[in-house]
Amino acid sequence: MSLRSAYGSTLKFLRTRHESSQDALGKAADRSYISRLEAGEHSVTVDVSHSIACALGIDPLSLLVLAYAAERRQTPQQVLDHLAGDLASAGLLTAEIPSRPSDVLHPVPAAAEELSSQIRELIEQGLSQSAVARQLGVSRQTVSRHLKKSAEGRS
Repeated sequence: MSLRSAYGSTLKFLRTRHESSQDALGKAADRSYISRLEAGEHSVTVDVSHSIACALGIDPLSLLVLAYAAERRQTPQQVLDHLAGDLASAGLLTAEIPSRPSDVLHPVPAAAEELSSQIRELIEQGLSQSAVARQLGVSRQTVSRHLKKSAEGRS
């Protein structure tokens, strides 16, 4: 069974178990969208899945655990046991994950910034652009370009 179909089956199971109509989930998504989800014709976004779970009165993670249990033909307990083991073996069971991605500079711009810094430092020491280029192992044009960008940044 595909995950899309399993999600749809889980959604329909929970909706009928709560004796809710597709219209009752209207705050989360319109009736035709719920119908297509239940038929396995559409994938759901994380945000919509969250809204649907809230409309059903369950935790969004519970909805996903039930969907994965259906997809794997396992019980929810088996899925939870697998998750706990998987997270523990990866050392993530007690890890605190930041709620926002960190602002890590990509290696290429970071290297370019480091090169610019080295170029400025050597120029300030009185070396010519050619001497800086030789010392750093880059072309004179690269040195010139970095100096030009540096000057534009200051003005």
